This record gives sequence, C-alpha cells and structure tokens, in this order.
Amino acid sequence: MGLYVTHGAFDGAYSTFNNLRRFLLKSIGGSWPPHDNPKFKDSYWYFGKGYSTITHKGLTEFFGHSDCDGVITPEMCKVVADELEAILPQVEEFAKSEPSYGHILRDGGMVAVTKQFIEGCRLAHERNEPLEFR
Repeated sequence: MGLYVTHGAFDGAYSTFNNLRRFLLKSIGGSWPPHDNPKFKDSYWYFGKGYSTITHKGLTEFFGHSDCDGVITPEMCKVVADELEAILPQVEEFAKSEPSYGHILRDGGMVAVTKQFIEGCRLAHERNEPLEFR
C-alpha cells in the first residue's frame, strides 16, 4: 500500500512522502512532525523564517495536502511547481548532509524526487488536469 500521485509526480510509501515533506521543510528552516522543538505541536508542520502560509501558497498546499487522497488543481499545480523550484538551491545544499533511503533512494535521492514532483505538477498544469493523490 502506498501513495501514487498522477502525472508521474510521486509513487512510494505514505511514510516516504512524509519524509520528503520533512526534508523539504528542514531545507528551508521549517519543521515536520515529530519535532525537535518541544514547543511545536506534533499535529502541525511549521515554516522556517521568511516563509508563511500567506506568502507561499504553493508550499502551503504541498505541505498541507493529504498524503492519501484529494487533488491539486491545475492552477495551483503551477504555483506549487514554481515555489518548489524556487527552493531547489536550499534542497540541493541540504541534500549534501542528509542521506536518502528507501523509495527516495530508489528514485535518485531527495533532489531528484523533488524535481520529479515539480515536473508532475508542471505536466498537470500544461494539460489542465488536476494532480490526483491516490
């Protein structure tokens, strides 16, 4: 059992998708549960400094989306792709110090899987189709 996201965006375990989100948040100074900071609630994720749910709607959609169902609209796919692409330099730098494993390693590592998700979002947007989480 696992998560399949259409347009080739992602295919792996639910836990792998959460590990991807944890990694991406950490790369921009944020935190995904379980948190190292005891002040953070384990039912929430937190942006790092310079990011917010108001200024980064695409990242908010990505981090807040269900990991097992639902869709991202074609219009929002473009925003998600643009904002994930904007953080690629941080992702690439952070990947140097964090090992990949499991489905992430199988698919080329964190940077490759992030780029794969970006490409899936761009394809969904180009086709005017929702990105589906199944």
